[in-house]
Amino acid sequence: MKIIKNFIILIVSLLLSHFLAVYVGTLYNNLFPNVIGTGGIFMVPKEFGYYVIGIIISYIFFLTLLFTAFGGKHKYWWIGILLIPAAVVEFYFDLSHIYVPILLALAGFLLGHLISRFFEK
Repeated sequence: MKIIKNFIILIVSLLLSHFLAVYVGTLYNNLFPNVIGTGGIFMVPKEFGYYVIGIIISYIFFLTLLFTAFGGKHKYWWIGILLIPAAVVEFYFDLSHIYVPILLALAGFLLGHLISRFFEK
């Protein structure tokens, strides 16, 4: 039963990341204007760039938030393993701004910790 709860938390964090990806990517582009470009070999639309960077950043935030708030006994193992793909993408594509996902993961952890303390009482 606990593993089903963890998969539900993963699916909810993926869905939230998907639906908020363009908004988060646009905000990220406003903070760091030259990160998401439209040039290069692939010539992708700017909105696709917003989506890609937004889904990664929001995934990092929501995964740490939801697992910290509602995860079970091994929630930190789940967080560590599920953040590996996002960390690889961040290291590969945007190493100069690696502090942003780290700060968002820390914010998600602290907010999730506060939520878990609130639900304990």
